[in-house]
Amino acid sequence: MGEGAGRPVDAGDAVVRALEAVAAELDATLGPALLDQPDGVHRHRKAVRRLRSTLSAYRPFFDDEAVRHLHRVYRDWGRELGEVRDAEVRIAVTRRFLDVDEGSSADHRRLADLQRDHRSAERWVARRGTSLVAVRRRSDLADFLAAPPRTEKARRPAARSLRRRLVKEGERVLRRAETAAAEPASLPALHELRKAARRLRYATEAVTRPPVGLFGAKAPALADSAERIHDLLGDHRDAIAFAESYASVDRPADSPAVRARAVAAARLSALPRAVEELRDALARFR
Repeated sequence: MGEGAGRPVDAGDAVVRALEAVAAELDATLGPALLDQPDGVHRHRKAVRRLRSTLSAYRPFFDDEAVRHLHRVYRDWGRELGEVRDAEVRIAVTRRFLDVDEGSSADHRRLADLQRDHRSAERWVARRGTSLVAVRRRSDLADFLAAPPRTEKARRPAARSLRRRLVKEGERVLRRAETAAAEPASLPALHELRKAARRLRYATEAVTRPPVGLFGAKAPALADSAERIHDLLGDHRDAIAFAESYASVDRPADSPAVRARAVAAARLSALPRAVEELRDALARFR
């Protein structure tokens, strides 16, 4: 493909190289995920999201139906992995806001229920990860990479075309941020912003890290600022979810639900600055 380890021949070549690296990451993280090794599901799910984000951001360079198919089958797998990961996060957040060693019997039951849910989800993922559906999914990705269904746009110069795509992704995040700012209490608007920031981060990393390695020193700031938005909103979401599930009747000042909402508010208050950092990074990247 193209010039081997040299500079990408064109935009399509660059993205295929990036996707090949993600495919290797998918393979390397699958076993630990299915064996429920520490952080295994999280790492594999990140690889799935990295693949889907790269496909989405650079869709114009490939046949649309082929991209849609891969995006769909890996979306379904990501959702199954999400059942395990969400259970892991709920356990971690519960331990964060509850003193389970000193907690009530209800608190202990709550944690035990979450742990049971996690074990059940992990067993399901272990079965699904070795199913015929899983084999076909990986085979479809291999076929795509072996004979990429390139469009005419894929023949355009790599740096210029990929920069244009990343600028569009950055502008998309800023539009989502404006919507979220106009609806500060809207969890769906915040969720859309979080997804857009995640896509920008992974799309940027795909073509700025080896084996592609374009754009030099200005690009990492774009990925880092997108990651900052994503992480703030992830912490906000987790704290709100805990508070809503644990809300006490009397709501004393030190109740876990109140403390969780305070954490959520702090994360949300840091969001405008993170958005401005992204705006500045995008302006420098253009």
